[in-house]
Amino acid sequence: MKEPEAMASFTLEIDEFAAMVGFLNARKVVGMDERIFAAFNDKELPFIMAKLHKHGWMQPADRPNTWHTNEDLLQTLTIAIAPDFAVLARSKAQPKSILFYVARKDFVQIVVTSDQVVVTNIAGEDELAASVVKFLDAAWPAEIVVAHVDDDKFDAGRVALVDEHGVITTTVRGALPEAENAWSAETIAWFVRGALDELRVRP
Repeated sequence: MKEPEAMASFTLEIDEFAAMVGFLNARKVVGMDERIFAAFNDKELPFIMAKLHKHGWMQPADRPNTWHTNEDLLQTLTIAIAPDFAVLARSKAQPKSILFYVARKDFVQIVVTSDQVVVTNIAGEDELAASVVKFLDAAWPAEIVVAHVDDDKFDAGRVALVDEHGVITTTVRGALPEAENAWSAETIAWFVRGALDELRVRP
């Protein structure tokens, strides 16, 4: 498969997303509400397949009962269902959270709304940080967690805390052993990059 383009974005309905994950032989995406994936079942499959066809995510192939799948979407979802690391940024003041998955050098962002899932292939830590700033700006206090993905759970994480004034504090080692900085994409990118570096060498 070819690599999906950076910043390629795919908006699927909840049941479409659940079905596409199921087609990749995955039962869920770690860190996401498991109730999302209950939408993918035998009873609903014909209806979901019709929607996937209508929205261009799957097209009938020449052989009966076979389908061509949107290759960029499939490749992007593969990163999300089999990541090495996950990044969760969430507000403690509002019901807002955003997830990122990292496999090797590939990054995927997932945002879930009440009826849709938006999956975006992003270029790296800088774009991740810019997304976090935009998504959680002024929704403080908040936290950002970078963690290993161990089978179907998070393990061995690093945390950055954001207080009600937007000051970020983390103990990730690096240029500042006790980093304490104002809310910015540069600070968040520094934290995520440092956390990933630490987790890659220390379980």
